[in-house]
Amino acid sequence: MKMNILVLLMACVTALPALSADNVDIKVTGRIIAAPCVFNGGNSNMNIDLGNIQATNMFTPGSSSDPVSFNLLFTSCPPGTLSVTTRFSGTPDPEAGMNYYQNSGTATRVAIAMSDATTGVLMGNGSSITQNIAADRTAKMPMKAMVTSVAGRPTPGSIRAVVVLTMQYN
Repeated sequence: MKMNILVLLMACVTALPALSADNVDIKVTGRIIAAPCVFNGGNSNMNIDLGNIQATNMFTPGSSSDPVSFNLLFTSCPPGTLSVTTRFSGTPDPEAGMNYYQNSGTATRVAIAMSDATTGVLMGNGSSITQNIAADRTAKMPMKAMVTSVAGRPTPGSIRAVVVLTMQYN
């Protein structure tokens, strides 16, 4: 009888660890992403000089300065990277609207505009543009920048805006 109780007790004890085991799910996640290109020759800053603009040329509401052309240039794009999407962000001008950037310089009643030089579409806060990578592993986005006076009658002073570009490689 003692032997039967001992065998029964051993059977119960060995079953306990199986009853108290935890199930664990392991989730494995990740992404395969396209490698980046070299932007602007490796320099992460660009300075676009709009030059000296006569206040009298901006006197009329809706007037703009002459546009200044520049390129967003991508080189050394690795194989497998097919396109680049550039997203623009900055402080929108409260008077001119979301497509224009607020001047943080000392000139008043002016806003800064950036546009796609090919289509003329304004690249304001939240806008984006996509360019395919060429066979030579480069991409070029021709752009223009200018100053606009929506209300006219600007006061002389400096012009300054910071526009942040975020690139996504596909």
